[in-house]
Amino acid sequence: MRYIYPAVFHPELNGGYTVYFPNIKRGATQGETIAECIDMAEDFLCLALYRMEDEKEQIPEPSNINNIISEPNDIVTLISVDTDYYRRN
Repeated sequence: MRYIYPAVFHPELNGGYTVYFPNIKRGATQGETIAECIDMAEDFLCLALYRMEDEKEQIPEPSNINNIISEPNDIVTLISVDTDYYRRN
């Protein structure tokens, strides 16, 4: 199944970013660069949704990216994953 969720990249004082998904309450991830954060965010989101599917949990609807509340220096973007592809590989 293909999913697209908004992610918030929050810059940390000591460098790097913490990345969280407002709709997915299973933790967060981090990285030093935006590119690394995108990779980590894709892995995090896909694994979280994969586990929710396997555990028969209700998958939350993604929020509209325009409705995400964030801090001034945060970056809000969409992350896309495919749990079927993840499951096959």
